Amino acid sequence: MYDAKKILAKQEINSDELEHLLCMREDGAADFLLIDVREQNEYIEKRIVGVDRLIPLSDFFVKVAELEKEKCKPIIIQCKSGVRSAQVQAQLKVLAFEAPINLAGGITKYKGKTEGKG
Repeated sequence: MYDAKKILAKQEINSDELEHLLCMREDGAADFLLIDVREQNEYIEKRIVGVDRLIPLSDFFVKVAELEKEKCKPIIIQCKSGVRSAQVQAQLKVLAFEAPINLAGGITKYKGKTEGKG
């Protein structure tokens, strides 16, 4: 059985863990933000169902202020493969965000529900 609190305490999670967290959030058993840091064209093509915000890496430093109110909340960051999201995770740590979490393998390894043109 998956424990939301334990998963959200990790630095990095996998596809299965994110899928379970999204289900738990629907049931009110988990609270977190899911941020996509890919570019808008990638997001339109294919995205994880349940993404809360698109903040492309190219705009991240301009738009990071949008997340200021969420500093204490777990924030799961995803991109295509996990590289850009790891960069954003590192920056969020520098900016004193308490719980930035990287999705290992990004949307490429994600096996849950997606939507978009692709």
